[in-house]
Amino acid sequence: MFSSHSSASGPSANTRAPRAAAVVIAGGLIIGGVSACASPSHPADAAAPAGVAPAANLTTLSYIATDIDGDNVFVDLGDKSDQGPDIGDLLAFTQNLSSDGENVGQVHVAAVVVDHDTHVSEATGTIVLADGSIQVAGVVTQDPKFTLTVTGGTGAYLGATGTMSFDASGSDQTITLELK
Repeated sequence: MFSSHSSASGPSANTRAPRAAAVVIAGGLIIGGVSACASPSHPADAAAPAGVAPAANLTTLSYIATDIDGDNVFVDLGDKSDQGPDIGDLLAFTQNLSSDGENVGQVHVAAVVVDHDTHVSEATGTIVLADGSIQVAGVVTQDPKFTLTVTGGTGAYLGATGTMSFDASGSDQTITLELK
């Protein structure tokens, strides 16, 4: 969710990989545009909300993710490493999501580093929007871009599957969901 970079001493612009490694995980989630819609049994069953581009039973949602001061923590439990977080380190954070400059929700992420050699993290997160929530999970590398699996949802996103792509390589942290 997620690519807000962190270090043992706290978040920094160049260490979003722990959070994102815990989701770049510390990289942040971002991209833009959702409006409330009816609560169908499946996202593909509803008319596409503003900012959403449907394509053959595929719904795309994009948001810009912004870190919230004081709403992230990196706990350095593992071996000390100058190459990023190490096995056993923990990361948790919440970010605001916006679309077209409007606050549309939040993303909540927790991750643990699971590999000493590659510094990858296993991450889970929930994207909370006005019309439901979307759960994501997967492995996050130290790269500023990664993809997680959509494992389900509630409300308008009940039964959702697909992917969540995260990109913290530019000035913004973006999250793009491709929902089936």
